[in-house]
Amino acid sequence: MTDSRDTASISFTGLYTGEVWYRNGLSPRFLSTRSGAGLYHAMTPFESASRWLGGNNLRVVLVQRHLLMDHLLEQLIREAGVSQVLEIASGMSPRGYRFRKRFPQVTYVETDIPGMAQRKRRELEAAGCLGDRHRVLPLDVFHSDGERALETVVSNNFREGEPLVIITEGLTSYFTLADMEPFWQRLAALGDRFPGSRYLMETYYLPESGVFSATVQRLALLLGRLSDSTVSFHFRNDEEIRSCFGRLGFSGTRVHDPADYYELLPVPRSRRQTLVRIVEGAIG
Repeated sequence: MTDSRDTASISFTGLYTGEVWYRNGLSPRFLSTRSGAGLYHAMTPFESASRWLGGNNLRVVLVQRHLLMDHLLEQLIREAGVSQVLEIASGMSPRGYRFRKRFPQVTYVETDIPGMAQRKRRELEAAGCLGDRHRVLPLDVFHSDGERALETVVSNNFREGEPLVIITEGLTSYFTLADMEPFWQRLAALGDRFPGSRYLMETYYLPESGVFSATVQRLALLLGRLSDSTVSFHFRNDEEIRSCFGRLGFSGTRVHDPADYYELLPVPRSRRQTLVRIVEGAIG
């Protein structure tokens, strides 16, 4: 088992996620990988069984969270005038590629552990996508100093005094709440330098009982084994999220349920309760 705070062991799951986005028309072909395609085929029987037994599966959740995060980011750009985005642990996410094409005024910095960042940078460079306003850099969420620290990357790449949107997708649930709270506190502290900023992340609720709950727990166990980590369910309800984020220094917190957006966005529908929530934390 790796150290509980080692992000390297979960990087391969980004390849599977990237393939899910590609298969759902959200990603360009060059961000699809052979490893991701292999994982996609290997997971198909389990995904199908999960959807049939529990009314939900990982692929549904991945697309729900991605589209809802996209929607919230677009709102912040269009309505709040945000022009700076930092995506942490971006893996093979197509978000930076797509948003830079739609909003060329936005500075978009993608980050990940060095190996994944190098792989992503290579693909985007080959496609002619990188430049002064779109970069891919190494960052480790548990480094508090040095060139790979959050604070260093932010200082070197973004304009102080202007709002910044920080995104983590597919990261936090691989670590315990005790692991993540100091990182979230560091994010909240950026409000003094970047007033009006926002943090977008996802979290998951574990159903209380029944076949659906057992299916979700089996899925979490499988992901934990594949990523050599422990998948954590940090919160039981919206109020626990708001309480935690308020205690850590966020000035406000909104919790978004994909089910509330079924009529607005083309998100796949869960046949039972939705598992994922998108958390929008106000910074500064």
